[in-house]
Amino acid sequence: MTSDFQHCYAEPASTVTTQRLYYLDNIKIALIITVIFVHAAQPYGPGGAWFITAPVPIPLINILIVGAFLAIAPSFFMGLFFFISAYFIPGSFDRKGERRFLRDRFIRLGVPLIIMLTTIIPLVVYLLKGLNQVAFLYPPYLSFYYLWFVVILLITALVYAAWRRSGLTVPAVTCPGNGTLLAAACALGVANFVVRIWYPINQWTLFDAIEPAHVPLYALLIVGGLLAYRNKWLDALPNSLTRLWGAIVAVCFFGLFGLFIAFGTGLAAGGATLASLLESFWEAFIGIGICTCALIVFRNRWNGAGRVTRVLAQNVYAVYLIQWPVVLGLQWVLINTALPLLLQFLLVGVIATALCFLISNYVVRRIPYAEQIVF
Repeated sequence: MTSDFQHCYAEPASTVTTQRLYYLDNIKIALIITVIFVHAAQPYGPGGAWFITAPVPIPLINILIVGAFLAIAPSFFMGLFFFISAYFIPGSFDRKGERRFLRDRFIRLGVPLIIMLTTIIPLVVYLLKGLNQVAFLYPPYLSFYYLWFVVILLITALVYAAWRRSGLTVPAVTCPGNGTLLAAACALGVANFVVRIWYPINQWTLFDAIEPAHVPLYALLIVGGLLAYRNKWLDALPNSLTRLWGAIVAVCFFGLFGLFIAFGTGLAAGGATLASLLESFWEAFIGIGICTCALIVFRNRWNGAGRVTRVLAQNVYAVYLIQWPVVLGLQWVLINTALPLLLQFLLVGVIATALCFLISNYVVRRIPYAEQIVF
């Protein structure tokens, strides 16, 4: 049985077309693996604050490889999750009505959120940081940690329900072409820069539920997902978009190393600086490019499902809920070993990915009521 939370990632495509959009399932799998590797990378590159820190200076090879990964991933991975989530909200609301839609969202999102905040997260924080940092027992330290994504999904559901209740409508919008996407990237670059004057990357607010530096990206892609559903953009996206945006992604990828050389650690420091301006536009263009190309390439090449990919797709939400403590546990085990830090990053990412899917499918699924809530 597929839960409505999973539907907010990829509902049966009968609500849009006659065939399930398997390629959205496959994108979800790729995105959740990216989430795991982003968390796995934190101690081994120029990342932000993290529970586990490397006992030795980060080697240059890590700064280049892991640093590039940690710079590129935030430009698209959670934003594309929000796009896919928003894509299925209108159909769910249409079928269920406001009351049932909100009730199901609170069950599918709110129940796991409360359980994780009152059990797993306090336990992990206690084991790694001590009692005085346990969020549940000490409100001054309250943090949603990685569950901020679930919080924003709840907020999105509430805002969408309020919009539908208002009776306001949006006229039909044609599928975006290169011109529209270029304008969107430019607008996103401006918004990124303005917000990051006061809120640089990795600065969080509202109990760590909101990172303002990436709010423009998330807002743009949530609105884009809603419009895409109503206007059937996913069916209409022309393959030709990948020529320009694939080239943009390639240029931005190699341009990142030029930015590293020119600005170093000041690249993501925010403020009204040239470094922040360039980084804001760089992230906007590479992010929209990756999202656009991913939707088209997966639609054309990976719009099917085998036995393994079906199982993986069913477990995406549960894997998101459990991956943080699994990654931290593996990092704690490996961080003081003699293994090179780059190898530790790869090991944590690969092992955590396998463990999370196995635990989700063979352990979490057997917890009472879990099947109805997270699968």
